Amino acid sequence: MLVALLVALVAAGGAQARKKDDEKDRKQYTVSESMHKKLTAALEALQEEQYAKAETVLKGLEGRTDRLNPYERALIYQMLGYLESGREKYKSALVYFEKCLAEDALPAGGQLSTRYNVSQLYLATEQYEKAASTLEQWFREVEKPNSTAYYLLAVCYYQLQKLEEALVPAKQAVDLAKEPREPWLQLLVGLYFEARQYANAVKPLETLLTINPKKTYWTQLSNLYAHLGKEERSLAVMQLAFSQGYLEADRELRQIAQLYLYHQLPYRAALILEGGISEERIEEDVQAWEMLANSWLLAREYDKSIDPLARAAELSPEGNLYARLGQVHLDRESWEPAADALTEALVRGELDDPGNTNLLLGIALYHQKQTERARRYFAKAASDDKTRESADKWLQLLERESQNENQEG
Repeated sequence: MLVALLVALVAAGGAQARKKDDEKDRKQYTVSESMHKKLTAALEALQEEQYAKAETVLKGLEGRTDRLNPYERALIYQMLGYLESGREKYKSALVYFEKCLAEDALPAGGQLSTRYNVSQLYLATEQYEKAASTLEQWFREVEKPNSTAYYLLAVCYYQLQKLEEALVPAKQAVDLAKEPREPWLQLLVGLYFEARQYANAVKPLETLLTINPKKTYWTQLSNLYAHLGKEERSLAVMQLAFSQGYLEADRELRQIAQLYLYHQLPYRAALILEGGISEERIEEDVQAWEMLANSWLLAREYDKSIDPLARAAELSPEGNLYARLGQVHLDRESWEPAADALTEALVRGELDDPGNTNLLLGIALYHQKQTERARRYFAKAASDDKTRESADKWLQLLERESQNENQEG
């Protein structure tokens, strides 16, 4: 924080007052020769970080301030403020800088720089109300406020939870800066999100990516595009992030796979998931295996869907995934594995459509010539409103075949 404050102080040093010095109605800016020598010695000690030496000189001068003119007192208090700041004694520094301002004896530029410094120290000591009011006064007096000052004011408002008031100076800080800094853009993006001005957050978030293309910004931008209904841009951002190696975590790989599925690109989704699982970057849970199976099914790669669907079914405590596995086997006319999967589905239970599972198992058993077993499951399916009609047809078929066999016999 101290480094940021010092940078900001340097930036503000060249600020011009709205009024000229002679308009400030100050009597004089004079320093006696002996005082000048002592202040110069103290300044040199401060620059060399010889704080003990600087303190000896300045404390000696402080003890005789009643015999000095206002300008000399202001300079002593100002240097004592710098001394305490250098030693990171910010509260003591504030006392001296406030005394300096109270003298109202510095030239306009010096008075402004000191006030600016005070605002930063208030910010460093988390006195946000005082920091904001001091900065606001500085803004009223300065001719051309710099971008750093706008950022600091935005930070004050943000810390005070005055988010709407923070947005204007945060934007001005970014607009005025030739090369906006990362924290400035982060603050602006965050404030746009808080204000639900999502479209306005796009440009600064894109700029953040050019400054520091880390995964957080990639995923934020992709999600932002998706929220704005720009699905193709959302996918494009995630594709770029993935191709450059920024997306490696489980959640990130699942997210890009889901985007591929949303855009009807199941084959790419399957490759992402398969690679992530084999490289142990995606946890082998029910959801991962099921998503991989769904991706292969949607890509019409039915053979490739069987193994991940079986793995998902094994991990699931209920029977629905075994029912789906049985359906896939049935579609491929693999009657025996279909019957095994459907039987396991009924054993595990908690099925969304038990009638259909009974019907499919009956069909799998029928094609294995297990007629009596098939009949029992068709009868169960017939007791379900959803599958009654289809089950009755199968039962009628079994009855006709039985009659034909009896006649032939």
